[in-house]
Amino acid sequence: MNRRIIVMIALVVVASLMPASAETLEVRGTIVELDGANPTLGYDRVWNYSSFAGFWCDLDDGLATETLTITATDYCNNPTLNFDCDDRTLDEGTLRYQTQPVFHEYELHENEADPDRTTATAMENTYLDGRIGLCVESDNAGGDCGYFLEGWMGEMYVAIDNNADKLCKLLVEFEDDDKKMLATNEGWDLGGGFSLTANHINLSSDKVWFTLKKDDKELDKEVITTAAGTRQDRVYTYVADIGNEGEIPVFSCYVDAVFRGPDSNIVQIMYVFLIDDDVLEIDVSDTYGAMEVQTASKTWVILANYETTIDLDTDTTEHIMGNMYLKTADDDNAIRFYPMVEYTEPGTYEVRGTIEELDAANPTLTINTPSGTPAYKQGYIWDYSSFAGFWYDMDDNLQTESLTILANTWVGQPTLDFSTDDRTIDEGSLVYATHPVFQEYELHANEGDPFRDNQTVMELCFSDYLEQPIGLCVESDNTGGDCGYFIEGWMGREYVAIDGNADKLCKLLLEFEGDDRKTLFTGEKWDLGSGFALELTSIADSGDAITLQLFKNDAPLDGSLKCINTDYGPQERVYTYTTDIGGEESIPVFSCYVDVVFKGDISYAQLMYVFLIDDDVLEIKTSQTHGVMEVMTASATKVVLTNDEYVIDLDTGSTEHIMDNMYFKTADDDTAIRFYPFVERTIGGEEPTPPATIPADDKDGDGVPDVWDADNSTPSDYWVNSDGIGRKWGDMNGDGELTSADALMILQAAVGKIELK
Repeated sequence: MNRRIIVMIALVVVASLMPASAETLEVRGTIVELDGANPTLGYDRVWNYSSFAGFWCDLDDGLATETLTITATDYCNNPTLNFDCDDRTLDEGTLRYQTQPVFHEYELHENEADPDRTTATAMENTYLDGRIGLCVESDNAGGDCGYFLEGWMGEMYVAIDNNADKLCKLLVEFEDDDKKMLATNEGWDLGGGFSLTANHINLSSDKVWFTLKKDDKELDKEVITTAAGTRQDRVYTYVADIGNEGEIPVFSCYVDAVFRGPDSNIVQIMYVFLIDDDVLEIDVSDTYGAMEVQTASKTWVILANYETTIDLDTDTTEHIMGNMYLKTADDDNAIRFYPMVEYTEPGTYEVRGTIEELDAANPTLTINTPSGTPAYKQGYIWDYSSFAGFWYDMDDNLQTESLTILANTWVGQPTLDFSTDDRTIDEGSLVYATHPVFQEYELHANEGDPFRDNQTVMELCFSDYLEQPIGLCVESDNTGGDCGYFIEGWMGREYVAIDGNADKLCKLLLEFEGDDRKTLFTGEKWDLGSGFALELTSIADSGDAITLQLFKNDAPLDGSLKCINTDYGPQERVYTYTTDIGGEESIPVFSCYVDVVFKGDISYAQLMYVFLIDDDVLEIKTSQTHGVMEVMTASATKVVLTNDEYVIDLDTGSTEHIMDNMYFKTADDDTAIRFYPFVERTIGGEEPTPPATIPADDKDGDGVPDVWDADNSTPSDYWVNSDGIGRKWGDMNGDGELTSADALMILQAAVGKIELK
């Protein structure tokens, strides 16, 4: 291979060590932490719908089915995890996922009584205490009054005929007041390849001729009348034999009315229900990621890491199954981790907090604020652990946000009380608070300063939070520069509190981890995002000095043109751009460390520890309003907002705005006040067209169905050679990671020291 080409490949590999830019959404569960004080689990750790927002739940009916469990001990009765022994391994069989179906009443049956029947069906007696209503056709005597839902890897499915191991996607379900009008010969695209057409509507006989199709192929024809017969005769049901189950109701609707429209006859239908007719059948010994199906029956499905160990090494993300992972902190002082699901498809997602429920047995709020909290501040609190929508730094265990509903109003009455049907959060009873926390620069944490013996003022002040007492700093108006900065969660987003001010926030745009690198060629302008760009304008002939300039919106920033000399000591390798923003002076907006400079036919510099904040400051001031919340305190130390002039009504079936993209969602249930906070998160891009059917099994979660996948145990960023061996692109030593060692191997090959295979 040509050596020049090999050098170029090496540069590409080095460049690939930069953070991935693909937009993803991570939804986490509650955090587990083992350390010197609590080295083992002590008891089984179980995540369910309440402690893991990635699991499916039905708020209106209080339905949930999924659990993920780490057993406290393994089969030999040894602790599953042990910090004292540095045992970070989930041995075979210690991680278990379980799900099962739960009954859910059809909207049709719930809202439409059957006046022509006095005897309940067997299903009505079993699940609804004999309450009679209109049913959909099935092989059960009298039809079905409901169906069965099941969470599967965080998604909602229908368990056909109450079989936990036979699942179909729920494609359409109308609420009680939803209606659809179809004109004669109008085709309605139902999704999943299904369509419904009203071929003929006869007003004199009040009859409608329906045709149901899938992928333009006719599935069923039916004539429904609204004039004669019973109310039950208005229900159109298409049944099919699927998943080796007979007469499964795939589609159903209720013909509410037929009438003459402006141009043609029209039929109005309600209670539309549609499942896919492609069945996901779960069988014993099937594998999904690291999990294998141990039990697959009508009653439940259980998976375990039966033949696979899962290592919770520092700074790792370990695949469980589907889009579910275990993420571990980059911290040698603790085993800190949580389960999460990762979304990459464009769309809007709801990230919820734990669910609070008030009912006849527990009519008022449970106080869960820390002991010692003043009585007037006690109430129900959501923080980083109970609300996945709040910002949290896993590696350093940093968090700042809380949302509290005070237990009592300012006059001493319960804020919420089910016994009196008080669903109102009165003025001043909802409190959001946040504050800044110190975070060490990656530069300072990883690069010591051998030319300095004395700590800077900032190093002395925050010595307890530093990886090393003396390190390289970024320029600022503080003597000796800054060894760190201040992070603050604000409405679920991460911000930098400039100069430690809680009320002056800038977005953190870019931060390299310790081993991230960027190769910048002479004359290249690197797009940093949000209008910023960095240009390597020149490299000295001697190869020991470079000139960098920072731009915003294509205009050079004053004072950003600087020469960095790599021969004058490590601190001189640090490039910092400072500016006066938000009434604060010499704020470090951008910084980086010049690690390598190469002058030749291809001249470049390699940068590390890149850090960039926006220079547009969000200044929070007293009396500002954000949604229904008003800023009551805005200082250097904290920001506090309350609903000072607004009441928030948690009416049944309502979604109430709090501030920004944060809301309260309340169940459509008169028997309880059941609600949770949530934030909306959007992944940009064109939303994909839903597939016509459930995709074929994709056991390794790489996006390639198994029927097309040559190796269904390799992630999407792997390649598979002719021998069927999977390896990441650029992973030269086969350790499963992309590091500088891989780039070094390619560079060694370029000079003939080793041979690459």
